[in-house]
Order: sequence, then structure tokens, then C-alpha cells
Amino acid sequence: YGNTMSPFSMKMRAYLRYRRIPFTWSVGERATEVAQTKIPTYMVPVLETPDGVFSHDSTFMINALEETYSDRSTTPDHEADAFLASLIEDLMDEWIMWAMYVHRWRTHEDRLHNSSWIMYEHFLGNTLHPAYDQMVQFWANRQVKGMELLAGNPDLIDESLDKFLSITEDVFSKGLFLFGSRPSRAEIAIYGILSQLIIDPTPAALLREKFNTTYRWVTLMEDLSGIEGEWTTLSTDPDKLKASRIPDMLKLSGTYHLPMLVANDAALFKGEKRFTVELGGKPYKRKAHNRHDGCLPALRQRYKNLSNETKDLLDGLLKDTGCYDYLAVSE
Repeated sequence: YGNTMSPFSMKMRAYLRYRRIPFTWSVGERATEVAQTKIPTYMVPVLETPDGVFSHDSTFMINALEETYSDRSTTPDHEADAFLASLIEDLMDEWIMWAMYVHRWRTHEDRLHNSSWIMYEHFLGNTLHPAYDQMVQFWANRQVKGMELLAGNPDLIDESLDKFLSITEDVFSKGLFLFGSRPSRAEIAIYGILSQLIIDPTPAALLREKFNTTYRWVTLMEDLSGIEGEWTTLSTDPDKLKASRIPDMLKLSGTYHLPMLVANDAALFKGEKRFTVELGGKPYKRKAHNRHDGCLPALRQRYKNLSNETKDLLDGLLKDTGCYDYLAVSE
């Protein structure tokens, strides 16, 4: 159950297509009904198994499917590369996602366009539905308040997005994937967020003008079911790792993503409604959000579970990119 205006729905659809896992794509009012009655977050995507079990949260759904299905896995073979792919996935889901949010709802033009799109899909194209116009306006209006609470520092978010897209513009001019000739969960997550940037008016214009290679890359990621490829181990080869630009992505994680998660978790733990943190030398103030709860502990546990040999491979990189102190925390 999903929506084409949901980055995590598109992430899951791309994942299932690449894995060649049979599924039915359900949208509209039925998808909304399932999300509101079967899971605690009330949001798509929702995955229903043939035996009627419902699950949510794209990362946890992918974790479960990686355990269930072995063919065409999106987890790189080498443990160190697999960790890097998961860290990039979390960077996309928990930080770059906010850049998508800001672009989607910042201007009146974007709010109206995107609210209309959401309702068009919700009502399966029936713009004559008696509730259509009212719901479009409702969605547009509610996002004004959401921007005030959740956008933080939009200029800082724009800055981090520009840095990220500059990296992808270089990376994806040399090939489609980071860890070889097949997609990892990192690229699937990148696609999920960027799938929204190429359909929303303002960011779509930005990508066409400044990041056209990335724009084209996104269109190719929608259905990778025909891709046959191999993994290339990066973590054991410093030159290949540097050329991959993964260290530059990790610098964004160490600068923005991980310290934001720490500040958000601290606020939630203290029962505080808002938090302020310095990211990249600039203030970032925002409502503490439950959606991030559990992300940092999961990353820390994943790091803790790595073999000593893998930690030896990664620790220098994690320290150089500012990630180590956030991940290697003793409980």
C-alpha cells in the first residue's frame, strides 16, 4: 500500500521490483484506510504479507525481506560495505528527506501542485469528487504549520542538499551504482527521496538546471528488475573507496545527519518538544520528532555487531568523516 508522492513508498516499490518479489501495488483510499487502521504511524508504505501480517517502516521492511529472500540481495557481500550502505540509507531517510519536505511545502506553488497530486491519486483521478477541492486546500494549508515546526533551518537544509547532489552528479556520471554493477539498499534509498524531487516543481527545475545527470539517474532507478550485476568490494581498497565519493556522503552524515539524531533523541528522552543543535557551524532548531526514534540506536547496534576486522577497516574512515564518535558509543 503506497503513494507515488511518498518517498518511502517509491523506495519500497523500487526495492521489490529489483528483488523480483511479486507484489500488488495498491493506492488511493484503500491504501490510506490500511495505513490508518493497521499500523501505528498511519502512513504509507504498508506491507501486507499473504497471511495478513502488516508492517511499516521501509528500513525494517527491507531488513526483514533481506532475511527472507536470498536472491538479488541489496546487502553488499562485504560486511564493511554493507554497513556503509546502511549508513547512507539512514542519511537519506532521516536527513535528506527533510530537504525534500522543505522543497515540497515551502512555496504556495509547490504546496498547491503537490496537494493536488496527492488528492488526485487518493481519489484515483476523480477530481469531481465532492471532497476533492476541500481536501486539496486542507493539505496545502496544514503544511504551512508543518514547515514552521519541522523545517528547522531551510537554508542549512538547502546547503546540505546542494552538497549531496554535487556528489551524486559526479558519482552517477561514471555508473549507476556505488558498490559494483548492482544496486545496494543505499541507491534504493537515494532513489526514494530523489523520486520526489524530480516531480515537485521547484526541485525538479533545480535538478534539470544544475544536476541533470542525477535527474536522469533517478528515472532509471524506478524499475531495476532487468539488472544483473556483481558486487565490487570498496572498503578494502582505499583508492576505489575514495573514487566512489562514499567518504563525501559520510561527511554529510557526520556534519548533519548523526548530530541531528543525537539532539533529537536527547530532546525526546528529556520530554522536550524542541531542540537546538549546531550543524556545520550553523544553528538548527526544530520540533523533536518521534519518526527518528530508534534510528541512532539501530546504527550503533549495527556498528557494535561488526567484527573487529571490519571495525579496523572502517574506523579510520568513520573518524575522518566525523561519524565515529556518534556510532562507537559504549552502552
